[in-house]
Order: sequence, then C-alpha cells, then structure tokens
Amino acid sequence: MLTEVPKLFRKYSKHCKSLQRIIEDTQSSLEDINNSLYSVSDIKEDILNQLGIETLKPNLDKTPTFLVFGQTCHAKASFVNLLLGQNILPFFSSKWRYVTITYGTSRNLRLTLHREIEIVEKLHAHDTPWVMVPEADIQRRDDENLLDHCPWLDIELPQAILKENVNIVVPPDVEIVQLSEMMSKCLDNILPIVVYAISEEIVTDTNIQEIRKLKDLYKVPFLFVNISTTKASTESLIKSEQHLIECNGSQKVSKIHNLHDQLVRLGFLDDTENIKTDKMMKGKCLCVMDALICDKKINEELFLYISAVLQSTVFNLAAKLSEIHNKCLRKFILRAFDMAREIQITPKRIEYAQKIELQLYDTLMLIACEQQEEIATIIQRTLLDMKSNVAEVLEGYNQNNSSRQLNSKTATMEIQQLVLRKLNTSVATQIVQSVGCLHESFTGTLQRCLESLEKNCHDIEGNLSASDAVKQIITAAYNVDLNSSVSFSIVHTLMDRLKALLSTFALPWSSSGQVQCNLQWQLQVATNMIDKLSASKLAKTICVQFKEHVKSSHEAFQQAIRSLDHQLSGQLEQTEEQRIAIRKKHAPRFARLALESTSLCDFIRYGRPKQIKEIGRGQYGVVSACEPWGDIKICAFKSVVPPDDRHWNDLAMEFFYTRTIPEHPRIVKLRGSVIDYTYGGGSSPAVLLVMERMTRDLYCGLRVGLPWIVRLRIAIDVIEGIRYLHSQGLVHRDIKLKNVLLDTQDRAKLTDFGFCIPEAMMSGSIVGTPVHMAPELLSGRYDSKVDVYAFGILFWYICSGQVKLPNHFDQFQNKEQLWNSVRKGMRPECLPNFEEACWNLMEQCWAANPNDRPLLGYVQPQLEAIYNTAKGILSDTSPSDNPT
Repeated sequence: MLTEVPKLFRKYSKHCKSLQRIIEDTQSSLEDINNSLYSVSDIKEDILNQLGIETLKPNLDKTPTFLVFGQTCHAKASFVNLLLGQNILPFFSSKWRYVTITYGTSRNLRLTLHREIEIVEKLHAHDTPWVMVPEADIQRRDDENLLDHCPWLDIELPQAILKENVNIVVPPDVEIVQLSEMMSKCLDNILPIVVYAISEEIVTDTNIQEIRKLKDLYKVPFLFVNISTTKASTESLIKSEQHLIECNGSQKVSKIHNLHDQLVRLGFLDDTENIKTDKMMKGKCLCVMDALICDKKINEELFLYISAVLQSTVFNLAAKLSEIHNKCLRKFILRAFDMAREIQITPKRIEYAQKIELQLYDTLMLIACEQQEEIATIIQRTLLDMKSNVAEVLEGYNQNNSSRQLNSKTATMEIQQLVLRKLNTSVATQIVQSVGCLHESFTGTLQRCLESLEKNCHDIEGNLSASDAVKQIITAAYNVDLNSSVSFSIVHTLMDRLKALLSTFALPWSSSGQVQCNLQWQLQVATNMIDKLSASKLAKTICVQFKEHVKSSHEAFQQAIRSLDHQLSGQLEQTEEQRIAIRKKHAPRFARLALESTSLCDFIRYGRPKQIKEIGRGQYGVVSACEPWGDIKICAFKSVVPPDDRHWNDLAMEFFYTRTIPEHPRIVKLRGSVIDYTYGGGSSPAVLLVMERMTRDLYCGLRVGLPWIVRLRIAIDVIEGIRYLHSQGLVHRDIKLKNVLLDTQDRAKLTDFGFCIPEAMMSGSIVGTPVHMAPELLSGRYDSKVDVYAFGILFWYICSGQVKLPNHFDQFQNKEQLWNSVRKGMRPECLPNFEEACWNLMEQCWAANPNDRPLLGYVQPQLEAIYNTAKGILSDTSPSDNPT
C-alpha cells in the first residue's frame, strides 16, 4: 500500500487548497462587514478581533516532512529505504551529516548550507553513476561542527511520494544538550511526521532521553518503527535495566523482551492496539496517537498512519474554520433578533412615554386646581398653631440674642426668617404628603423607559432631555432632589413667596436704632408678622406658580420627545438597513462558508456517502438510500444542485438551521453533509445532505391507506414537531404531506427545512406550497401563525384519508387564482365523514386573521382528546368495524 501514499498527499494538498479558498472568501466577507456594518460595532469587534482566522492560514502552507530519528544510522537508513522502496542510504555508515531528500527530475547530490547556499565540493557521487549514496559523501568530517555551518547533504530523487511536495529529513546524531539547537534549523514551516526507528530489542537510556526531548520540541504523535536486525546491540543495557527496574519494581530486564511493553511502561505508547484507524476516523474528532509498527508490516501500517496524520491535520483546520463560520452566523442571527426587537419596541416605548407623561401632567394640573382650598386650609391651620405657640416658634432665638444690642431692622429680619422657616417646614411637609403618591405612580418605569431611549442618542447633549423634563414635572409635586437641570419644589417656591410678601409689610416698630431684644419684643414682632400673612393669597400664589411650572415642563417634554423621536426614527432606518444587509447578504454568505467548511469536515471524517438506490424525488432534490455512513446504519441522502447563488444561500441557511436543531423524536435529524464537486462532470456541484432514512412520507401513507387512529397519532406527532421548532425560535413555513415522514411504526417526523427560518430573519418573501399557504404570506407580513394555518390544511387531508385536492381548490387553473380565492376566505369543504370536533379545529387553525388562530398548546390537547375518544371506540368494536 506504500505505492498509494502519493494519493494521500495529493488529497491532503487538495484539501489544503479548498481550505485556502474558503479562508480567502472568509477574509473577503469580513472585510466587507468591516466596511458596511458601520453601526453594528459590537459584531465587527467580536468577529474581526476574536475569531483568530489569521492563525489558520500559515498552517496550510506547511510542507509535509518525514523527520527520521533512530537508535542508529542503520535503523534510520532502513526506514528511509523502505519508505522509498529502494536502497538510497547506506546501511552501515555512521556520523552522518544533516540529510534532506526532496523531489527532482533526476538523481542529484549536493552539499549546501541549510539548503540555501550550495557548496562547490567534489563528491564521490559525481564521479560515477550511483544508486546508493556513497558513504564518504554522507559522512561528516571530524573538523565539521554540526552547530556551526556544517554542510547538509541534499538528495534529489524522481520519486512519486516526493513529487507531492513531501520532504524527508534525517537529522544527524548529536548530544542531548545540542538537540534543541540543532532541530531549530528545521522546525519552521513544516508539517512533521516524526518517525523513530528502533533496531535493538529495547530502547536505551540515551534513546529515552532523546525521545523525551524530541517530544518536548514537537508535541506531536511519534511513529515508532521496529527495524529487524540480525545483530542485537547491548549498548547501555545496564542503564536501561536500571530504568526498567525503577518502573517495574523487581522485574528483571531479561523478562522485558517486548518493545511494545517497554514503550507503554515509559509512557511513549498508549496501552491499546498500535493503530486503530476506525477509531481515529469515525470519532467526533480525528486524533492520532503514538504508534508502534513493525517493518515487516510497514507496507500497510505506515499507509494507515500517514493517512491518519494528514486527515487529522486537515480535519482540525477545517473544524476550526467551521467553528468560526458558525460563530459568526450565530452572532448575525442573534443581532438580527435584537434589531427586529429594537425596531418593533422603540415606537411603542415613545408612545408609552408620551402617554404616561400626559397622565402625569393631567394629574398635577388637577391637583393644582382642586387643592387650592386644601392648601389654604393647611396654611391657615399652621398660622393659627404658630400664633398660639409663638414662644415655641421663637425657641432658641431668645437664648442666643437676649443679651445682645441689635439694630431693630436686623433683629426683625432675623425673627422673620425664623418664622418663615417654621411655616415653610410645616406647610410644605403636609402638601408633599398629599401628592407623594405620584412618585410611585409615574417615576420608575417612565424614567427607565426614557433613559433607555436616550442611551444611544448624542444630539441631546447641551439640550434639555425628555427624562430631565419629566424630572422637572415631578419636582413640582414634592421636594425631592432628582438632580434635574432646573430644580423646583413647593418648599423653595413657598419660601420665595413668603419673602416677597414680607418685603411689602409696613413695620411701625422698625427703626435703625438699638433695641433691647427681650422676649416681649420678640413675641410682638412674631405675632404681628403672623397676623400680616394671608393663607388664601399664599395658597393661590403656590398653585399658580405650580401650574405655570408644570405647564412649562410639559411643553419642554413635548419638544424633547419630538426631537428624540426624530433622532430615533433616523437610527431605526439605519438599523433596518443593517438588518436587511445581515439577512440578505452577510448571514447567507457565512452560511455558505459554514456549509463548505462543515461539509469538508464530514467528508474527511466519513467520506462521500455511497448510493444504494434512488427512493424519491422532490422539487429541490433527489433522495437516495445509502450505505451506513458515520455513526448511522440506516441513512439516506438528498442530492441538491443549487442553480445559482440565491439557491446556494437558501440551501446553506437550511443546512445551518437544520443542523443546529437539537435531537427531537418528531424532527428528522440532519446528520451531515458532503459537497460533491464531481457531480455533473464538475460543472454544477451537488450538496449531499445525509439524514436518517424513513420508510415513506405521509402522502404515500395516505395513498395506500392508514387507519383513522394512526392518522390521528400522526397529527399529534406533527403538532409536537411544530411546537418544538417554534420553541427553538424557528418557523417551518412549508408544512405539507411530503414534508411529514413516517418510520416503520408510522410515527411522524418533520423534514425539509428549506424554508425554515427564525422570525427575525424573515424577509417577507412568499414561500411554501400554494394550498397550504396562509393568506398573510401574500402580504409579506407574517409570523409563526402560518404554520398553524398550514397544519389546518394538513389536518383536512389527515381526516379525509386521501391525497386528492379539496374540491374548492381543484377548480383553479393557476396558483394566482387559488391565492386570490384564499385571500377572500375560500377554504376546503367539510366532508361527510368529518367529526364535528375535527372540523371545528380545522376552521380555527385556518382562520383568516392570524390572531384568531389557536395556540399549538391549545391544539395538541384537543387532538389528544379526539385520539383518546377514537381509541376508546376502537377498543369497544370488533376489528371488522374499525374506521379507516
């Protein structure tokens, strides 16, 4: 099988080119996103900075290289000669130079410095034609230092395995401490296939140290090759014996004759069979482990190992790329949901804010009109209380000023201020309590709503915002500092008005002379001041100012909300443009890239599905039974040939949604996909969608006849499937007989998700099968209720037990006539054998107004009740009387 190894490298190169193309398309798409999604910075930042696509590209340019190490030059030469199928390297020489073997059109031998500069030196191979490299040419001289400009021996051979851009590198033997520095010369830009050739019965202590050092350097699986030899080496046997005794207690080395056991004990091999290609190829991921093979079986086992290494490498790159594509796609869909929600709720938020603010304004104006007398009563009661307890009002003032000689005007003003503060505190507190309930009624939700709307608006800077205008209105009702740009409260207003009124009073006792501020004088000043205050005037002043301020704040709010509405309308237009770009352009492009990268993973892992026979044809593809594929034994695949980019995008979106739907017993699970680029001679690639194989669809089931009780069970299964799709945020949009598949027990599963899509990604396009299409589909504005309508039509077929069109629908010549009639209210006719409960359920499901259609959570119990009734009747009748 070594003759087939070049095919492995050709396949690997082909896969790398496919990945290279996909990566270039991905980078182009990312650049387009960066230039066009100007208002979706969160998506751009996540996709452009966090996906790490740049780290994948360098891995595709790496040259597959056999790095051949070994116990001796004889072991290394033996392996290389077996690999090439001819004796190229001498068996019994030693002290080799660095040897590289590459492809050439003819045999050629030369000395170079690091394969860059050719050294003009006479070689023995130049004198006569050669088959095996002369020993003198491969051996290094005593004066040559491996770490300092030691010439390399470059060998060019016209070998098929080397023609596929494959190199063989045989490093020289060096001391362990020099190994890292020496190997650093050949670590760059290679895909290492590390081989360690063992010609002795055991690995020595030196070999163990070398292997561990190499594993630290390369961190890749090693292939140990047991080279047969007639001469058993005993070099370093004592040290190895000691090592093995440490690992195995008192076991003697004489009993350790199995190399495999030793490598397992040393941790260089897993304690399993050497190469299990089936496990590596058919698991959820491809992984290659260290392996040990014998040169007697190298023809087969080396082929398997190389295949595993190459496939594992390209699979892991493809899987990483697929993860990037799917991550981008999920971000697009989630962002489209957010955009749709924002477009829908922003106008409602503005409407809500206007409504609540108007209620607040009306409430406050009503308070100002109706509570003037109440405010006057409060003020009058407070003044009477103060007059009857003047001494308490002046408490504290007399103690501080009784011994001072003050200017009468100054003393009077101090007493006035004291009285005003007492009045202000007492009156304002009572007024605040009378309107304090407004804080809970209006501030919380309204403020959060406005602040949310203003969050992304920058034009309001320097202007009064709607939220600040509301704060001004609220502060007119009670004394709470809401940090508004203009503060206003009853307390402040009352204090200002009291001061203004007092300034007009004529105070006959006032003079500029000195007076003795005794208690009698103070009481007289306070009493006269209280007598001069008018409760009705104060109440009227407060209410007038209160209404003026509320009205002013209301007008400011109206202006601010109009400005906010205008700005948000412009933003929503941009958001809708971005949503359309995501839905129509960016998401489909990444879905197609995801389809390609994921299909490549499936192809690498399982290969192309092998057709057994064709089992059906549909509008969009051919369904074929196939041999076991992956981890499913009974499977089928649908071949779809997209004719243009639009169909490619639709198929890619179907693939994404279908593959991401979790397992459910009522949903046909898509197991994988493979793109067949050879289909149609390579002119039009086909996408093979692999899924579990069902026995037939509901259309065929009804044609051959299904018992009534079975049909009811199928109807319940369909409802369960639709409900599950809706719970995943998906709308099927094409519920019909041929999209309901039956298993061997006649249990139903939904399939064909070509039109399945999240509500936020719906473009309003007219899709589906005409007979099952809801009227609103024609308007372009619809939601998940279209699936309820389609089920109503499907249930008509289930109840009728036939596939013939309803008579009302069979009379039309084209779908336009049918659609017009459906829009006007035409529905299938009621057949004589329909039960009343079934007919009522149909009529509810296909109601013209989507809001009149029942929820599926209501439909399912109704169906189950009908099913249980039929089941009870069935158990009470003889088999010959069972309804069909």
